[in-house]
Amino acid sequence: MKIQSKNKLYKLLKFICLYMFFSNMVIAQEEVAEDNIPSSGATFPIAVVNMQAIVGESLAAVKVKEFIENKKIEFTTEIQKEEQQLKSMQEELGSQRSILPPDEFAELEGNFRKKVENLQKMVAEKNQLLEDILSKSVQIIQNEAIKIITDIGKEKNLALTLDTSSVVIAANSINISKNVITLLNINLPTLNMNEIMLDSK
Repeated sequence: MKIQSKNKLYKLLKFICLYMFFSNMVIAQEEVAEDNIPSSGATFPIAVVNMQAIVGESLAAVKVKEFIENKKIEFTTEIQKEEQQLKSMQEELGSQRSILPPDEFAELEGNFRKKVENLQKMVAEKNQLLEDILSKSVQIIQNEAIKIITDIGKEKNLALTLDTSSVVIAANSINISKNVITLLNINLPTLNMNEIMLDSK
């Protein structure tokens, strides 16, 4: 009976030692985990911006769009006049084909083809001009927006600012796009479109 009592006591002590050992391990792991958890008052220094919306919704961008639309109308009117002249020349050539000598008709026909080619070239140049104006205007607006974002980052001690196009999900509280647009409208309400157009030619 005494031997059995000693065995039971030995097993009990062994169980208590093992229990205390594992308990200490769990406590130590919890303390390490707690050290890795940021305090409730900590903030992660990051922000996001929607650059496409910033550029597209700014006052300067709206005025750029208006300028380009007006130029499109102006260019279209100019091209339509040229097309009408070519149409008249084509009709005149058709009526003179049977009455003019072949060499004279060939010369007139050659002149007509050159005018057609010149018109096609002019259309291509006008389209390229509008593309260049848009590209340079957007670049100017983007550069100013980046300056503003940089200033906000310094002011708020941000470590990183990402475009929403590269972020899957983000809280509205870290989106500073509206602030950027407000400051952009103040700093760059309009562009010198005539100067940009001259630079694009």
